[in-house]
Amino acid sequence: MLKKYTITSLVALILLVAISSCSESYTRVQKSTDINYKLKKAVEYYNKKRYYQAIPLFEELMGLIKGDPRAEEIYFQYSNAEFEEKNYVIAAYHFKRFVEVYPDSRFAEEALYKYALSYAKQSPTSDLEQVNTERGIDAYQYFINTYPNSTRVALCNTEIDKMRKKLEEKALAIGDLYYKTGNYRAAALSFKQALREFPEITEAERVNFMILKSDYKFATLSIIQKKSDRYRDLIKDYKAFTDKYPTSKYKEEATKYFELSKFEIINSQIENASIAKAEEREKLYLDAIKNYNLYNSSFVQEKTKAKAAKLYEKAQFLIVKNSHILVESAPDLKKNERITHFNQVYQKFIDNFAGSKYKKEAEKLYLTVNNSIATKS
Repeated sequence: MLKKYTITSLVALILLVAISSCSESYTRVQKSTDINYKLKKAVEYYNKKRYYQAIPLFEELMGLIKGDPRAEEIYFQYSNAEFEEKNYVIAAYHFKRFVEVYPDSRFAEEALYKYALSYAKQSPTSDLEQVNTERGIDAYQYFINTYPNSTRVALCNTEIDKMRKKLEEKALAIGDLYYKTGNYRAAALSFKQALREFPEITEAERVNFMILKSDYKFATLSIIQKKSDRYRDLIKDYKAFTDKYPTSKYKEEATKYFELSKFEIINSQIENASIAKAEEREKLYLDAIKNYNLYNSSFVQEKTKAKAAKLYEKAQFLIVKNSHILVESAPDLKKNERITHFNQVYQKFIDNFAGSKYKKEAEKLYLTVNNSIATKS
């Protein structure tokens, strides 16, 4: 037992002496005023991959031998030592600077490649900020443009594709996050931007569908005055989507939003008319009727078709009701003109909707208007 303890202690002592000796030796190199000796040791540490020891010496030497022919190689070795120590921010700066200072150097190609690689090494996962990914793409492209015949070009293109995929994933994640948090306008814009930036995007079908879905959600939350225009935007989205993906797995859901949008255009125009000035309402009701006639034959769901028909009937009655309001508020000079118009829209309503639930109310309005004429007579 004592023998084993003695051997262990001896080994530890030898290691301690060796470490102490190395430490003293390195300190001696640092304190030396002999540039050639310091350079020799710096290169020795570098070749032995003891970069953490080489770096401080290179930093000092670069300031001491400016203009010396050896400065070029020292600068490259220093930049590479920072790279090997995973100090990628520092390495990227100095590799780029090296190429600027020594554009014709035999190390220039490798320096420019490692400049790009330094940013690639800093590129995070797709859920994080992608500034270094974008810089890496630019740096690889810079390398390709500078050395188009390099054997590294194919590798650079592969790395660019990987990083663009990461940016693509980030762009989609942003759009999905906007959608999940109810920011539908921003979601649609983000998805559209993703398609512009990444025309070969792998999830193009889903992204186009999410634009349509986001636009529908955005339209439902819009103020009454904006709804019909925004539902029309969705109809454009739908047509573009089905033209591009006629057999899409999202087609059934997309068609549902298309159907609802046509219905909501009619409904929102009626709602918009109800808050407009009396003089402007009839035009808005007529717009709703026009859109009913435009979309009625294309409704797929019988339930939706029936609801739309009720809106059509309601719009026709509301024209009668609004015309009565205009008669009541008309100055004497316009009274007869408005009464004539009232009788015309009333008769049209009765002829087209003889069994309407609004018939009794329409008849009361008719009697009110025409009894007032009789009384005056």
